[in-house]
Amino acid sequence: MNVDKSGLLIYLLEDDTEDAYLITKAIQSDVLDKHSIGVFKTLESLTSGLKNLMPELVIIDLNVPDSKGLDTMIKVKKLAHNVPIVVLTGIDDPKMGNQLVQLGAQDYIPKPEMTASLLQRVIRFSKERFKLIKALEESASRDVLTRLYNREALESKFAELISKAERYDEKFGIIFLDLNNFKYLNDTYGHRAGDTLLTLLGGRLEIFSRSSDFIARYGGDEFVTLLPNVQTIDECLAAAKSQLSVVCDDYFVESDDGVAIKVEVTGSMGVAIYGDHGTTKKQLLESADTAMYEAKTKKLGLSAAKSIKR
Repeated sequence: MNVDKSGLLIYLLEDDTEDAYLITKAIQSDVLDKHSIGVFKTLESLTSGLKNLMPELVIIDLNVPDSKGLDTMIKVKKLAHNVPIVVLTGIDDPKMGNQLVQLGAQDYIPKPEMTASLLQRVIRFSKERFKLIKALEESASRDVLTRLYNREALESKFAELISKAERYDEKFGIIFLDLNNFKYLNDTYGHRAGDTLLTLLGGRLEIFSRSSDFIARYGGDEFVTLLPNVQTIDECLAAAKSQLSVVCDDYFVESDDGVAIKVEVTGSMGVAIYGDHGTTKKQLLESADTAMYEAKTKKLGLSAAKSIKR
């Protein structure tokens, strides 16, 4: 891989040395934006590059030594699902262009039609279009009340982490949080107080979480946190203990009749880890939920799941 070490990072998958040179020069002639360009000749080398450092855009040729045609687009999309992809290939076929967009490419340029100005414009527009799409997706994936991720987004993240765990033999953790006596709060002071409390809790969980944590409102007063790259149950317990200390506190909320009230919030947590306590979303949620129920009934605050029988 050759990398120009200045500006916006772009990865280029191109096995033809002359084409790679021409494309690089076309990008570098942009007077509006500076670019760093990593050139990869095989899908395998691009895969390694994406694991080490994610770029802001990927440009690919569909036909490289270890991958051909639409399969290349599918494979790169799985590796760089949060990065816009532009296809620049010698295949001049309008039908293929439509297929590539349907598979997730932001744009498609046949090599015979490429000019420096066209490529620069496509790069710029692809980045902006991708940001807009992601912003719309993000809005749809958030819980309206707490602004944490919603259950549908949790399903998607679970699938992503399980796929990655299976592919790379990795682990990840899960925290299942349930508030204690939340129904009493709603019944006594009204739904306004309950909704306000959930909003405050959502803000705290978001602010005091690590950037890699994925926190979702699972339903009612239940919250699920996914912990990528956590390897042991002790790491899960440490993260849960920290989160529980953030949640358990006194909050001031307004009742339905307009009175400010102080609410003492406590919670119960169960933790589980991929592999030790399940390998499917259903198994992991059940393991963490069972551990949470044990913590609640025994007033432990926090409990770890039991290892599943092989």
